[in-house]
Amino acid sequence: KSVVNGLIVHEKPAIVAYPPTDRFADAISEEEIKARAGEDPLRILFLGNVIKRKGLHTLIKAVSGAPRGASQQPAIRLEIVGSLAAEPHYARKMRELVMVSGLSSIITFHSSLKDEPLKQKLQQAHVLIVPSSYEGFGIVYLEGMAFGLPAIGTTAGAASEIISNDETGYLIEPGDSTALAAHIQSLAQDRALLARLSVNARRRYLQQPEWAESAGRIRDFLSSMVG
Repeated sequence: KSVVNGLIVHEKPAIVAYPPTDRFADAISEEEIKARAGEDPLRILFLGNVIKRKGLHTLIKAVSGAPRGASQQPAIRLEIVGSLAAEPHYARKMRELVMVSGLSSIITFHSSLKDEPLKQKLQQAHVLIVPSSYEGFGIVYLEGMAFGLPAIGTTAGAASEIISNDETGYLIEPGDSTALAAHIQSLAQDRALLARLSVNARRRYLQQPEWAESAGRIRDFLSSMVG
């Protein structure tokens, strides 16, 4: 036991077993990641249920000010992968927002995808953006990093345990579409920056324990409690 602010705290044995995500472990190489970074347009992936907490409205607002290429065509594309049934009213509002903002040609809704088509979207994307108002951990960011996708999340919740600013992605304040738009523009225009963050993202993913390691730590801890 210990004393904290004059109170006696009885400490109990504990272990931290970080969630792993290795279902797509060898999906892409660093050479492929670097080559992909030079491809146009910048391809953004939003992966998560289309619910207000995930912050899709912030991303759509940021995309509405997308940089233009030499042909005056938008220099980015956004693909949204996630259930449209969890909060149907919000999902409908997001589809309407895309329409009234004139973004239908660059934003596509896919609903949920099974492993193989999802893998293809992750392989093709350049960056994963899920600007949630809160994430308890944010395993989706690691799933993107498995494919060398820099992640953009928010300062609310535990995304900072995964995302390092200007190393593996960026953290913005919840709802800050202006800062998000600036990061999108930087990645669209500076492909050396995109390549650096992408390689770093893949390396960050490789530091995460696999399922066998995390489960083994939990098993050993529980065994020590009853042994």
